[in-house]
Amino acid sequence: MVALPQPGTTTYHLRPPGGGGEWSAPADGTTLRPVPAQVTHITPAKRDVVFDHRARQGAMPVAVHYEDGGISEAVLILTSAQLELYACQIEHIISLRDKAGDGPS
Repeated sequence: MVALPQPGTTTYHLRPPGGGGEWSAPADGTTLRPVPAQVTHITPAKRDVVFDHRARQGAMPVAVHYEDGGISEAVLILTSAQLELYACQIEHIISLRDKAGDGPS
């Protein structure tokens, strides 16, 4: 924001962060939207996974964590190819953990 509206004015004068062209928005905020909290990480939910044979997709319940402390539930949908890839990647993470001397926790 370049400046707050003065009494009797009807617009905000705005400019993108880092510079750029200015524009105006109504002072009542009708065109401004709140900025949602950013996602910090996603963790598996402690619920069963599902495989849909017709769609050939797996579904894993997850918890989405936000920087403001909020959490929402979602479902991670994985194709058969993604399931194979992530299974290999998770096995690799487990072998790196074991080589580091950390056992299961």
